[in-house]
Amino acid sequence: MNTLTINGGSGSSEELRSIRAKMAAADAAARQYWNDPAWRREMAADITTTVYEGFQHENLLGYMATVENVEMGDRIFMEEVRGLEVFWVSMGGQIDQSTITEEIWEMPRDYVGFHVSELEEKLESGFSRASTNIVGLAIEQMDAAINARLLRLFQAAIPDATSPYYITAAGLSLAALNTAIAEVQDESRSDVVSIIGRSTMTGQIIDELADLNGFTPETNEEMLRNGRLGLYRGANIIRLRNFRNANGASYVPANELYVVGTDAAKVGFWGGLRAQEWSEQGGFYWHYMGRRTAGFAVRKPEHVRRFVDTAITP
Repeated sequence: MNTLTINGGSGSSEELRSIRAKMAAADAAARQYWNDPAWRREMAADITTTVYEGFQHENLLGYMATVENVEMGDRIFMEEVRGLEVFWVSMGGQIDQSTITEEIWEMPRDYVGFHVSELEEKLESGFSRASTNIVGLAIEQMDAAINARLLRLFQAAIPDATSPYYITAAGLSLAALNTAIAEVQDESRSDVVSIIGRSTMTGQIIDELADLNGFTPETNEEMLRNGRLGLYRGANIIRLRNFRNANGASYVPANELYVVGTDAAKVGFWGGLRAQEWSEQGGFYWHYMGRRTAGFAVRKPEHVRRFVDTAITP
């Protein structure tokens, strides 16, 4: 069916005509087949696939944590193995014994999801626009909620100035950032270290570097669209979008920045997006609900530095 791959926006006259024709065809199909259960199942499957693939394309979790995807019914573990020692001995000497210690924790699971409803009459008369809005908002809000959940765990692991990994000042000091990057790179066994925050924080880095040595962000359009601005001292600069919830509150504080090694935390997903659609019994509303099974854990807070800028309102 592919009814939900339509994007609005600017383009050539030919492209706009093609988009309008696809939208008209989708609206006509909805009017004709809305009461056909097979068409409804196919339509819901299209929405689910588009939301899932859109989330996979948009999210930045791979820069922020170790991500593991498994099938439903599988288990995700966090493991720590240590204790093996290496010794130098003279010829014929006895090598001392060391004991390996293995600690294993199973990651708990939670659900993250959404449930929307819309008048059936509205869908029958304007299906393409309504379904496109559902897809766009679902991708955006799922991405925002999952990223925010991970950042809240970092906040809980590094709660305030009592933590040696908490750095606060009025403004972002490039010297302090340099120290944090060096410390995280030294502590972390991951090859991926990232500087993560909204533009209110990452913009300060770009401005200071541009003044010092003419640094400019990446010009690769795909990288910029996904929020990766470039590299600084071997660390990715990642700009998080200012996503807001249904009440207009930001998911991520404007005054916080994180320097993170991906082995600091682990995010697990079981299966893909599971969804269903239905119409109210004796009502006039259509419902669509989707959810993912996910788990989060911060296992090495020493691989994170949390900056809080007191000069910016959260």
